[in-house]
Amino acid sequence: MSDNFLISIMICCYNSEKYISETIDSIINQTYDNWEIIIINDGSKDNTEEIILNYRQQGVPITYHCQENKGFAAARNKAIELAKGEWIAIIDHDDVCLLDRLEIQSTHIRKHPNAELFFANTIHFNDKGVEIRRHFDRFNPCKLDLSAGKALNNLLIHANFISSSTVVFNKKVALSIGGFNTEYKYVVDADFCKRMGSRYDIYAGEETVSKWRVHKNQSTQQMESIRHKEGNQTFIKYFFFEGVNNIARISMIVYLVRRYLKIIFTT
Repeated sequence: MSDNFLISIMICCYNSEKYISETIDSIINQTYDNWEIIIINDGSKDNTEEIILNYRQQGVPITYHCQENKGFAAARNKAIELAKGEWIAIIDHDDVCLLDRLEIQSTHIRKHPNAELFFANTIHFNDKGVEIRRHFDRFNPCKLDLSAGKALNNLLIHANFISSSTVVFNKKVALSIGGFNTEYKYVVDADFCKRMGSRYDIYAGEETVSKWRVHKNQSTQQMESIRHKEGNQTFIKYFFFEGVNNIARISMIVYLVRRYLKIIFTT
């Protein structure tokens, strides 16, 4: 593998005029220089397209696709289709790549040739730019066995500990598992990582490579309701999934009971 292979960075966006420039700038300023940006505009109604096209007119290597609103998973899959790189990095329209993200993760890829999905630590921050915490502060997955099959069980036992804003994955392998599941709206990334971990090795890096923005639009009541519904659907799917061990199944039951007890006693 070349030391300077092409990495495609996918940005899926919807009404992103407030944050998209900061996201694109964080890629332009990377210390690693062999990259392209794939932007999927999933039916934005604001000035998102104008901002993106302005960057492209300035010579930034952006492949841009605008579509009617089809949902998060469909946008992710379109980005995979358009990507020219063997490796695809995820950064969402309101998050930020740290300057050495691609350099760090390209090194991980070269050093761990058996892994097909990589992730690392991220900073949770608010709209004022204040750091809230680091993703690994509450649980650090770097010591876990994340080899094929065991990665899935650990994701079920410890809940989904992968922040999508740090994920890099192999394009061919992602296509081999069917890409992102368009049946889901809010558990799309978590489901994708579990399916990858059921068949392929995953690697967790200690380094912090991105910033994940926390803002009020992420947690509306309607979103929570749908997320719980989809969570229940995936619970059933993975409870009976081939290769899931009894420890993972017990952990899933405990998690589900705790969640419903919390709902009961807070309503």
